[in-house]
Amino acid sequence: MNIFRTRSPEASRTPPASPPSKRRVLFRSQSGSDIASKTSPPAAAGPESPSKPPPLGIANVANVFIKMRRASDQAKPWHIQSSSGEDPQSHPGVVEATTSPTRERLQHTDIFICGGAVNVGHLLRATRKTLLEEAELMGANALVDEQWNCTICGPKHRPNGTFKVQISYTAFAIRSDLADPHRVVALDKVKDVPGVMTIIKRISE
Repeated sequence: MNIFRTRSPEASRTPPASPPSKRRVLFRSQSGSDIASKTSPPAAAGPESPSKPPPLGIANVANVFIKMRRASDQAKPWHIQSSSGEDPQSHPGVVEATTSPTRERLQHTDIFICGGAVNVGHLLRATRKTLLEEAELMGANALVDEQWNCTICGPKHRPNGTFKVQISYTAFAIRSDLADPHRVVALDKVKDVPGVMTIIKRISE
């Protein structure tokens, strides 16, 4: 029965007496939503949406690229190595024409900074020439039992950058009736970088 419906005069003269218990219920009645909120169990909380990571700033992005570059450099070092071999070599006839039993071991290391390319044979000849000049100052005139090692460190990030080339040459100085041939041993084992080489700097050690 709707309590808000308009009552007729007859109904007003003889109002039906409502049981006291129902009146108390009407005054204490609550809205459906309130009742539902008390009687219904709380709804289960849904899964929380993952929070979005904060945007990277310029400094953070730069640090990421630097770390990637360092990792790449460490993983792929740009080196080319070559050598004359494990055993020393001599040019034919020089040892057989030795006139003195005296033999003096010599060693010389050069670091070349080159641009454009690397001609290892040309650099080896320059280092060997220095070694022969040292031998001549001692009274010798030839080199025997020669060995050399070459390491090329190339440009890591610039395609037209410079190359650092380290050459180590060892030999024994002797006195021989056969003149020194002024040639590098084991030239067939060199590993070059093709192109036109420009020597920018030479550092002797």
